[in-house]
Amino acid sequence: MTEERSRGSFGDAGLRTAARYIYPRSRNRVVWLGVGLGALAWIILALNLGFGAGSLVANGTLSSAHAVLDTRCVECHTPFEGVGAPTCSACHERFDDPIGAYTFNAHYVYASGDRTRAFGRENETTCAACHQEHRGRQADLLATVSDAACASCHEIDGFGDDHPEFAFAAEAIPDDAGLSFSHIRHVDLVLDDRDSENVEVACLACHEPTADARAFQPIRFDNACGDCHLTAGDESAELPVQPRRRPLVRPAGDGVVLALGVETLETVRLRMGPGEQWADRMSAAHFDVDDGLVVKTGIVHADPWVLHNLRRLRRAIYPSGGLADLLVASADVAPSDEQELYDEALTTLRTYADGLRGRDEDWVQAALFEFDQIAGALERRVSDPNTTLNDTRFRLNARDPRLTDAQLEEIDRFAAEVAQPCIACHTVERATIRRVRQQQQVLRRARFDHGAHVIQRGCLDCHTRIPFSDHLGADETIDPILDNAAIQNVPAIATCRQCHLPDVAADRCITCHEFHPDRDVHSRLLP
Repeated sequence: MTEERSRGSFGDAGLRTAARYIYPRSRNRVVWLGVGLGALAWIILALNLGFGAGSLVANGTLSSAHAVLDTRCVECHTPFEGVGAPTCSACHERFDDPIGAYTFNAHYVYASGDRTRAFGRENETTCAACHQEHRGRQADLLATVSDAACASCHEIDGFGDDHPEFAFAAEAIPDDAGLSFSHIRHVDLVLDDRDSENVEVACLACHEPTADARAFQPIRFDNACGDCHLTAGDESAELPVQPRRRPLVRPAGDGVVLALGVETLETVRLRMGPGEQWADRMSAAHFDVDDGLVVKTGIVHADPWVLHNLRRLRRAIYPSGGLADLLVASADVAPSDEQELYDEALTTLRTYADGLRGRDEDWVQAALFEFDQIAGALERRVSDPNTTLNDTRFRLNARDPRLTDAQLEEIDRFAAEVAQPCIACHTVERATIRRVRQQQQVLRRARFDHGAHVIQRGCLDCHTRIPFSDHLGADETIDPILDNAAIQNVPAIATCRQCHLPDVAADRCITCHEFHPDRDVHSRLLP
């Protein structure tokens, strides 16, 4: 190397340095060999993902639920990305469902009962984070959901002391069924009738299990009350007859005067207004009319004649009753049950329309056709869970300002006489029967299997709020505070913890709670 190209010397020995770095030939070969092998691996992987269904990177057998996808990885997997929730929704959701039964939106609504909360949040957990695949054919995608997955949002560490008390117990929330009812008195009567001392026999006389024994059928008059109440011998009070063409409320000076009475079956038949077709089906033999008074025998549950005359009184108090006039009972429902009001109102309207179907005038038939189109659209809209419902439209608000307080009390007293066969169990306010809640309004976001527990505990081992043992068979009148239809005769969390502990019965989150509320969604996946 010439002096001009020398970069000096190195070390005490004066070793000359080269003008450029010299790569060892052996290492060059190693580097290029590594690059070539890496490129070959990527080519093979890409070809496998594209044409071999990703068999080289599969990390385990799929569960039986997804077995048909075993060799079709690309159905779920996108190279270099995780499996997102939209991929699962492609199969597990209806294409026209704006919320999605298996989404976080549905969970927010399910947990809160508030459909306005159905909007997505950032960084939501994916389906695959909870339902982990590739764990073998026998893996249960539901049972493998860990408590940690739930705790990532809810921050509740198990069913021990960290789990809050049930809200109805912690906040003393009543669950009024809307009835005047004594459990103890009815249990006594059933035990006497069946010559039994087993209290659970009396419980099951009214509380009828569902087919799967998990829960109970809604209590209805026909299956729980009709054997004893409103039998053939029941009749109405003796009531004054309303003279024809004389209104209940008649103007007089600056106010009004009342002429309270009921319409007879004959009067209703002569007029036959909307929704009064029941009069043709009712027997005149059930009415004893004499000297301006009438008694109806053979009173039945939800008797059309009684309800008709209560509706007349209600219209006298609330001339602009609006949608409330289409209801059989009051509009007192929980927010989650508002659809019940709309369904009942639409049923009433259809009854009115059915009374006109025998008319052959073209304009009547044209109006009925238009009504059917509108009613059908309304029914679809009301049944759509994404529709926001409003029960205030069914409320009775503006009473007739001409009525004095004394006149209102007079109407109330007469309404109680009209509803005399009903008030043994029902409350009548402002000529309106208070709505009965057939379903329990608490613990609706948890599931409980009675069938799995009945072999361990009897009814009264858990349902202890009503003091049956202290008062059964006694002659004294039970204090309504101790036994009424608003008592939450449901155990608090301490009763459940007697068995559900880490080393005893299951105490995982999914033992009682579901993330996805619509368990029947599989039957509704098709449009």
